[in-house]
Parts: sequence; C-alpha cells; structure tokens
Amino acid sequence: MKRTTVVVSACLVGKRCRYNGEHRAHAGVLRYLKGKKYVAVCPEKLAGWGVPRPPVEFSGGGAREAVAGQASVVDNRGRDRTASLLRGARRALRRALASQATEAILKEKSPSCGVRRVYREGRIVRGGGVFTFWLRRRGIAVRSEDSFSGRGATRS
Repeated sequence: MKRTTVVVSACLVGKRCRYNGEHRAHAGVLRYLKGKKYVAVCPEKLAGWGVPRPPVEFSGGGAREAVAGQASVVDNRGRDRTASLLRGARRALRRALASQATEAILKEKSPSCGVRRVYREGRIVRGGGVFTFWLRRRGIAVRSEDSFSGRGATRS
C-alpha cells in the first residue's frame, strides 16, 4: 500500500520561517503527521524573502485577482511583493506536485497559505492564499491548522 504525502506549512511543524522569525508548531498537526510522509514548504521563503521580514497582505482583491494581475500583495512598507510571492507559491506547488501530495495543511490568515481567512487592506477577511488557490485548482484537499484539536502552538 502506497503512503500518501501531506504538504504542510513549514511554520506549523516548527520551522522558524514566519515574517516575525517565529514558528507556529501546532500540537494537533504534529500528532496528525506522526508516521505520515510529509513535505514542509514555505512559499514566502521560496519567494526569497528573509526572516524576519515585513508582513504582507492583499490589496485590491484576493488570491484569484492577484494571480490574474488584478490585485497585489504589499508589505507594511507599501512595497509590491506580488511577483515574488507568485514565484514562491509556484515553487511550493511544484514541490507539492512532485511529492504526489493528496492533501495540504496550511497556515490560516497568510496571503500565501490562508485557507478560509486572509489579511486584506488591514482586516481579516474571508478568502484563501495564492498557494492554497493553486493547490485547490489541482484537486488537492486543503485545510488549516484550525481543523485540528490541540489548537495552541507549541513553543520552543
């Protein structure tokens, strides 16, 4: 029997790749992944962004619009980071497809990985991130850390 692969946001498994240099290792996600094959990715790191880095959010629309060139992803300094985020999300997607992943567990509220909520123009709104958008278009089931018990992040 072939084991399936899970794609997971790297911050959820303890990688310090978030904009503020922290991780969000999640006890419930870690329990779920135990014994499973998984690939940890961070589209923002794959975009070439450093850690720490300015936080980003959508402007003028969400993921669908950003992919279509009708919205942007900007950092808190007003710099347009759309092109590099799209590049990083494409790299993450290639890794997910190469691993033959059938599901993904991603970090909520992120403009790359958000599943049901993202930051847009200073508010949390309904929507998903760019990486999430592309995974769904490829038929990969996506859910966030919020769907796992043990909500609290582990600290190290």
